[in-house]
Parts: sequence; C-alpha cells; structure tokens
Amino acid sequence: MQLYLRLAWRNIWRHRRRTIIIVLAMSMTLALMMWYDGLMSGFTDAIYGNAVKVLGGNIQVHASGYRAQADSIPLLPLSDPQAIIKVAQANHLVLGATQRINTGGLVTNHEGAFAVGITGVQPENELNLNIIGQYVKAGRNLTSTDMDNILIGKGLADAMSVQVGDRITLVGRSQHEQMRQRTMTVVGIYDLGMADIEKQTVYISSVRRKASTT
Repeated sequence: MQLYLRLAWRNIWRHRRRTIIIVLAMSMTLALMMWYDGLMSGFTDAIYGNAVKVLGGNIQVHASGYRAQADSIPLLPLSDPQAIIKVAQANHLVLGATQRINTGGLVTNHEGAFAVGITGVQPENELNLNIIGQYVKAGRNLTSTDMDNILIGKGLADAMSVQVGDRITLVGRSQHEQMRQRTMTVVGIYDLGMADIEKQTVYISSVRRKASTT
C-alpha cells in the first residue's frame, strides 16, 4: 500500500499543470453543485412558503365535518371562532391568526362566467399573513368597510376584460346551499405573475357578514 501511495504522490507532482487543472475542475464542479442545490432548496422553500401564505397559513382550523362535506356544503361555521383566535394569539410561537370564509361560486360579466373560489377575509388582519395584499398592482387592497367591493387577480381581470372600478356579478353558495347573487365593484387587482392562480380566487371582506368560518 505504501508503494502505491508513493507512486501516486510522485505522479501528482510529475505533471503539475495536469494536477492543477484537475483540482480546479473538481473544485468548480463541487462549487456549482453546491450553488445549484442551494438554489433549488431556496426555490422550493419560496414556492411552499408563498403557497402557505396564499392558502391561509401553516395551520388551519375547520368545523368538525368540514372536509367530508366541503364539496356540498363549503361553509360550516365554527361554534366559537373567536375563542380559537384568542388561543392561537396567546401562543408566542404564532405570528398571526385570522378568520376566513371559503366557498365556491361564479363571477360573470359580458365576457362570460368564470368558476372561482370565493374567500372572505378580514383585510387588516391579512396584511402580514397573506401575500395577496402585498401584490395589488392596480387600485387598492380591501378594507373592513368594503361590503360591495371585490379584489381579483390580473389573470381573471384580463379574461373578463375588466379594470378597477368596473362592476361584475358574484354568485356564491351560502351556508344552507342557497345561491346568492350580488353585483360587486372591482376595487383592486393583484398580480402574482401566475395567471392560472390569479384566475382561481377572488377576495371579499368578511367583516360584519353573518357567516364566519376559518
């Protein structure tokens, strides 16, 4: 074994230029692999992190039976949502907690009808939890007083050919599966750079509304 090691050592320094080129090539390859691995890890973390912020947080609390009946009755109110909010806010590890109403429906205008997810939010509480409010590129974000205003994505706005100030019809399903229709004013348009996601969800203020779920 010692003989082989001596021969290898001599061979390394016999052709110094070759040795330097090999060492540099291996070092650059290793550095590029580490850079690429870090880039992909950061990319993955960003995707999941943004998805969590858009969809509602790392932890979601629903009424018992919500998942089993989500397709038929999307709104199942919690018996005491404020109690859950207070418990969450009392935990020092929780960065923020808020309530949401999630249901499905349609938005319609002269361009046609588009299926969307309707999310009722408490706008002021969502600012630090949801990236949507940080990417409002036209108009403004929702406020608690916006009873007949709606925030939509750029992808949906382009598909419907609407701008801030235009009115569209929102059709949704209530807690008791009753279809309700309301004409809403587009108060803001958010732009995530992902048209497919922007077409999927519209936001309205849930403050002062009777239904309340998380």
